[in-house]
Amino acid sequence: MPEGDVALSVIEEGINLFPDRISLRQSQVSMLIGEMRDMEAGWIALAQFARDAIERNSEDWLFAAMEELFGPHYDYSELPFAERLSLGKELSERILILCAQQDALSLAESYETIAYYNNESGDNGLAVGLIELALNLVDGGPLPDEDKQEWLAHLLRVLTEYEGEAAFYGGIMPPPK
Repeated sequence: MPEGDVALSVIEEGINLFPDRISLRQSQVSMLIGEMRDMEAGWIALAQFARDAIERNSEDWLFAAMEELFGPHYDYSELPFAERLSLGKELSERILILCAQQDALSLAESYETIAYYNNESGDNGLAVGLIELALNLVDGGPLPDEDKQEWLAHLLRVLTEYEGEAAFYGGIMPPPK
């Protein structure tokens, strides 16, 4: 049995034993899509993860599923685009409902997470607006200066990517990748 198959088998057994462990679901998707490049099985696992997150309506699950669907980890070109966007839309809507009760820094994280989906779905203006809102929330948030600067720099890199030109915020410019 190839090494990837053994690892996948162990991960899937872990999911059966510990169905509430988000990290196991993420590992399954990562193994299938990232390591094994089994896009068919990877899509099935990813779509199920997203549907489970929607059903649970848990902030942690919703964020993790959104990150797996739209984060910068994988080449998504072989996955069904319309279905990915549909799941992303539903995850975004749920995250926005839940974020009404969040503090400023959690809200900034929500906006950043949803921006990935909006950028990929073609609503770049909304994605840029969400990152700008996140920048304002982080800047005004109660973070140690070093953490704040690191997060602001990260958000500026994302904003630069979305705008296609160097973005600046309060005299801060993003460091190179």
